[in-house]
Amino acid sequence: MGSVLSCIVSDRIGPGEVTRDLVSRMCQYVGMAGGVSVFHPYLALSMAFDSLGLVAGDSVVLSALSPALHVRVAREKGLFPLIADVEPESGSIDPKEVEKLLARSPKAVVIHHTLGIVAATEALKAFGLPVIEDISQGLGGRIGETVCGGTGDLAIVSLFPEDIITCGSGALVMAKSRNAAAGLRRLAEQSPLLAPLADMNAALGISQLHALDRFIAARREIQAAYSQSLMKSRHKPLIQKGEVDSILCAFPVVLADGMKDVRQYALKKGVESVPAFADSAVSRDDAADFSCPNARSLMLRCLLFPLYPMLGRKDVEAVQKVLATMP
Repeated sequence: MGSVLSCIVSDRIGPGEVTRDLVSRMCQYVGMAGGVSVFHPYLALSMAFDSLGLVAGDSVVLSALSPALHVRVAREKGLFPLIADVEPESGSIDPKEVEKLLARSPKAVVIHHTLGIVAATEALKAFGLPVIEDISQGLGGRIGETVCGGTGDLAIVSLFPEDIITCGSGALVMAKSRNAAAGLRRLAEQSPLLAPLADMNAALGISQLHALDRFIAARREIQAAYSQSLMKSRHKPLIQKGEVDSILCAFPVVLADGMKDVRQYALKKGVESVPAFADSAVSRDDAADFSCPNARSLMLRCLLFPLYPMLGRKDVEAVQKVLATMP
């Protein structure tokens, strides 16, 4: 809040130097050549598609558990979304399912690091398709020395309240090459709809990016406590595969049965939970509902519990008790 107040006092709350600084810092963190900010993730993904030269009629591969917004952007640009099923243990897009879709000549793949569980980016990149990484929920995760977002040709990051870093609203789209980064800037200059994030919002993002390592440590500590409690129940977590340092944006629990009884029980104990994938691609695509059984199963049985750095000890303990005793 100090950063935001300083921005307000300076009388520079619209798009300006602070916003450019946020873009620069994020590009440096992820390993991108440059990028731009916009006021909604819809615009960020739309710009990423344009940057790759996709045109109406082209196909693009999406994860069945990616946000339904991804499907909407693709369709409204005249693209054909090819929905790939996920791995049942992790919820990440399954490279084997993507390989099956190559016969339909997709022009790109969007990798969504679902709930912060890092997808198999190297296996997906090996197919030779241009890669867009959505790191909104996976920011801070690493595959070896490479941070989430550093593998793709382009990366987008939403800055909404449910994401790892929030500016209240907005998104960033970044490119690996200097030519593509310059292309993003040209796209942004061509339309008033692609107005950048305001400095006042960007100031909030900069302060959080500066504290990201501390936030990650706090999230991991809470995650470890939750995982230990969940082991006492008959329910399961989603599992990160491979030698990867992931960071969850919320705590997912895959229930043995349906959600209703567990949600009511948690609410009675003062803990709110939400369906993890109620607004995912599989929930909005009738064809994917049948062709992606793993994603459909997780959509019906996966609940999210609160996990964020500012949770107090009593709040963490309350969630732990629910996780250990859920019906």
